[in-house]
Amino acid sequence: MNELSQLVPIIEAHAQELKKPGVISIRPGYRMQEGWPTKEPAIVVVTSQDAAPVALPPELDGVKIEVRKATNIEQYRHTNPGMFAKLADQRPELRGGAFPEIDPVAEDVEEETEETSEGARPKPQIPYTAPNGVPLSEVSGTIPILCHASPDAGWPTLKEFLAKTRKTLTVGLYDFTSEHILQAVEKGLAGNKTLRITLDNPPLNPSHDQSDSDSLKALHEELGDSLQAAWALVRSNKAIQRWIYPSAYHIKVAVRDSEFVWLSSGNWNNSNQPAMDPFGDPSSTDQQTARKSDRDWHVIIQHKGLASTLEAYLNHDYEVALSAEGGAETMAVEPVGEIPSDFEVEARPAQWQFFEPLPINTESMTITPLLTPDPGIYQPKMLELLNSAKKTLFIQLQYIHPSDKQADADFTALIDAVVKKIKEGVDVRIILSQYQTSQGWLDRLQAAGIDLDVVKIQNGVHNKGFVADSSVVALGSENWSGDGVLRNRDASVIINNPTAAQYYEKIFLHDWKNIARQSVNQ
Repeated sequence: MNELSQLVPIIEAHAQELKKPGVISIRPGYRMQEGWPTKEPAIVVVTSQDAAPVALPPELDGVKIEVRKATNIEQYRHTNPGMFAKLADQRPELRGGAFPEIDPVAEDVEEETEETSEGARPKPQIPYTAPNGVPLSEVSGTIPILCHASPDAGWPTLKEFLAKTRKTLTVGLYDFTSEHILQAVEKGLAGNKTLRITLDNPPLNPSHDQSDSDSLKALHEELGDSLQAAWALVRSNKAIQRWIYPSAYHIKVAVRDSEFVWLSSGNWNNSNQPAMDPFGDPSSTDQQTARKSDRDWHVIIQHKGLASTLEAYLNHDYEVALSAEGGAETMAVEPVGEIPSDFEVEARPAQWQFFEPLPINTESMTITPLLTPDPGIYQPKMLELLNSAKKTLFIQLQYIHPSDKQADADFTALIDAVVKKIKEGVDVRIILSQYQTSQGWLDRLQAAGIDLDVVKIQNGVHNKGFVADSSVVALGSENWSGDGVLRNRDASVIINNPTAAQYYEKIFLHDWKNIARQSVNQ
């Protein structure tokens, strides 16, 4: 149990005193000072954005009361609980549950979902399987890679990757809603080439040009029989009858011609892959585009062994999806809704330094593939990486959602390893996105043992990256939650090579110094 659990009975005992008009949530937390949590426990009372000042006692049973205005996410959750529940079912960054809380208005509202609506039967879950005889083994040697990041050079690098397709492109993807990427795929796959794609269908990103369903429809019209498409087996997708992944097919991997791997934290949408090229085609709008885009890390790897391994997993995902009625014949399925635009906040005004892609062609390295929900892969390898840090550990994640659930114990062990490194005096620095600052998750992070002195907030962080001792880097798509680390489909790689690690470290330190800050008021 965390140190704030003792506040729950106090809140429950005084709930009626705190349920004033305009109060929308009451939960444990920490007192704020200059826009950042202190280490002093407090009862957090969240009021509606349009509420008049609420008269409350300064403390209850010796615990101070902290009154906060609702964030945009908290306000939407209060005013649209049903739709918010549907969005959060597929977008874990929106989920509550940081602490037990009291909602004076919506606490008795039953949120209707597909499984609770009248006459609906819960979809059966089927077990996850991996392709037979394809171990997720590390590869070593002189392996050509291309390190790059968004918004700096994600799009022009992806565009070139797609254009070089000779025969096949095999893709596993969470979100594909960008028109310029759609056009690049259509162009790159024109002729006698095959595209096989397994795709999720999440709520629309505010920057979308079209839906995932529209993208598949356009590809079908353009590529005909050269397209092989399936919806991923995610519980909330209405196109499928059975499910494997509880909240997301969150992977971002493309294998080209069974030799080249593109692996990323970024989707094929406009916020992750903005149509900008500050090196090949600089524009006066590049700085503004960067501020409204996401930070993502990507890598392209040339290695037939690794490519064939990841391609086998993507092909198996596709085949299992087809067998569970997730095929192309049901591609006309719309998402449950759209993420409100005011959830996606621009980064604060600052001068971005753009980092050119870095090719590494003649150096030895070891690359370890990490897939979830494959057992015994991501968690133990990441735990080994965290424990190996002796001097520095830099972490950039969209969010960290600590959990007390026994089923999430392996995920909790990763957080505990970071806590241990902080206590040992390792230079640990953590950058998280604006999603960490709503619904008590920043307070919950501190209650889990993470000293917030080493944490900063950067709007638009979509990265899931780690650099240890300037020598090893991990990047990919696993968000830090129980589902993200243990149950959804995700993919990362650990690259043991100082040149690669120091490339991403420079980008992290740029963000730490220039973009991120210790304030919830971004």
